[in-house]
Amino acid sequence: MKKWITIGTLGLFALIFVGVFANSANAQTVTSVNPAHVQVGVWLVNVEKVDLPASSYRLDFYLWFRFNPSEISLDQVKNFEFINGAPTKYEVAADEAQGYLEYRVKGDFLTTFDFTQYPFESHALPVIIEHKTLNISNIVFEQDPTSTIEPTANVAGWNLGGFQTSVLEHEYDETYSRFVFSVNLDRPIVSAFIKSVLPVSVITMISLLAFFMAPTNFAQRITLAVTTLLAATTFHLSLLNGIPPTGYLTFADRIMLSVYAIFLYNIAVSVFIMKLVDSKKFEDALKIKNRAMLFLPVLVTVLVVVQVLL
Repeated sequence: MKKWITIGTLGLFALIFVGVFANSANAQTVTSVNPAHVQVGVWLVNVEKVDLPASSYRLDFYLWFRFNPSEISLDQVKNFEFINGAPTKYEVAADEAQGYLEYRVKGDFLTTFDFTQYPFESHALPVIIEHKTLNISNIVFEQDPTSTIEPTANVAGWNLGGFQTSVLEHEYDETYSRFVFSVNLDRPIVSAFIKSVLPVSVITMISLLAFFMAPTNFAQRITLAVTTLLAATTFHLSLLNGIPPTGYLTFADRIMLSVYAIFLYNIAVSVFIMKLVDSKKFEDALKIKNRAMLFLPVLVTVLVVVQVLL
């Protein structure tokens, strides 16, 4: 009888041990599927170069990762990549016990610039970081609130605007966590106006001096209009050399279309006056010139309204 009691007691302990072990294994399984949270921070040192025709930019920054060594190893954290560039990087600090990894990164990055408002546009320069092999069920990036931009950072010809960091999810066959930081570039408005709008405005105003010439001087009127039109066309082409080919109209294109409309109006009026002068209708030619001058402000107003609506 004692023998059977002993066997039963041992069996009960065995069941209890198996149950505890199974629960522990289940707990470990649940814990293992929880993603590791890795905090990512950046200190942008400088924007070294912006190449609009190539849609590229060169950045210099420090990048660091803070993580829990019990959730993810240092070697796993190191296995990340830049999605929109292939810069050079060297290790500044690596401490697995403290859960810290830092790099100095320099290199070129790519993005698709929006030139709709060129030459008064602004651009965001993003850097996208993603783990090479671990999806969102294994690693999730978080923003380090201490990320910032060096106060002395600058880039020639631009104003540095806002600096932002964010964490996104991107789906391929699987979903991956992405850390993104970007800095905004804005063109100085006064400088852009003087370099882009003022020259073509002066050229257009010179061509409109033809309206102050006598109708009998139609040859000089047409010569002035045609030469200034060629100058405006040349300026338009040089203005577009600063950006890559686009499949849409930029603000500069829309301005030049309005300028071309004014030139067309000027040349059409001059040719019509020339025909009247050839027919010896000097009074009619003078009336057409005066009416054309009165209608010119209306045309300019309409073109400005169209620009605003577009």
